[in-house]
Amino acid sequence: MPAPKLPVAVAFLLRHAAIGFGLAALLILALFWANPGGVAEVLRRAPGHPWPALLLWFFCGLTLGAVQIGVAVMLEDRPPDDDERGGGRREPVPVPVLAARRG
Repeated sequence: MPAPKLPVAVAFLLRHAAIGFGLAALLILALFWANPGGVAEVLRRAPGHPWPALLLWFFCGLTLGAVQIGVAVMLEDRPPDDDERGGGRREPVPVPVLAARRG
């Protein structure tokens, strides 16, 4: 029995989240390569060596993954909605206002 396919929306989110985590890995590699202010040395000499760098990658990945998903959603090209439900100008609805006088 073949494995069930993921829904389109879930595959979309996972694909763009993975792109964000890949960009985070490139960011961390650039951080280690450039070593601004000795950050790479501090991360290399940390007592629990891999954990600080892994946590930095993970949280950068969360941030960049969310940004990537947001950008992908905003740039998604879809045909406009042509139903009669929304958009356009409508007549204003009068709303009665009961004002209490302050004195």
